[in-house]
Amino acid sequence: MRKIVAFLFLLTTVSFAGADTHLFKFGGEDFTQKFEVKSRAPDAQIEFGLPNEKLPAWTKLVTLHFFATSGNDAKRAAATLANLIRERHKGTKYAVITNQRTSEAIIDFLLPVPNTELMEFNVFKYSPAGNELVALQFAQRVKLGEIDAEELSVIRQRALKEMGNYDMAPVKAFFGKASS
Repeated sequence: MRKIVAFLFLLTTVSFAGADTHLFKFGGEDFTQKFEVKSRAPDAQIEFGLPNEKLPAWTKLVTLHFFATSGNDAKRAAATLANLIRERHKGTKYAVITNQRTSEAIIDFLLPVPNTELMEFNVFKYSPAGNELVALQFAQRVKLGEIDAEELSVIRQRALKEMGNYDMAPVKAFFGKASS
């Protein structure tokens, strides 16, 4: 019964715009499938962008991640990403929020895009899916000088609120996992 409910929920959230093109809704916007990383099997990574944008010039991106072999500890996954950020981007600020009730974890951070005047805001939500883990990533790029710190703070707060309230059932269902 749970699988049927998850599938029906998926149909209301993820729809098909063509034979091989998936749509994904997040933050009140539609995103179309732009790319799938095929080399990570059994893990998976599928990227969705705004319908009118080409992938190389995206401004908003939603990525679905499936981790088949990393266990199901969302807090550990967020901590691992935090360690990677500390290693690769010294001085970058990030925040990790955990939810003991749902066993989910959220991490957000802001990075400069190399060789550009862009900054990239990212927020990930990790959620257990049985013995595996799924994640939803929202990223938004902004150009330095076109946005101030207050506007960036508004983007961050809105994305964190949306991610915090987001039910991960559609992400789990996308990968054929029932909500737990």
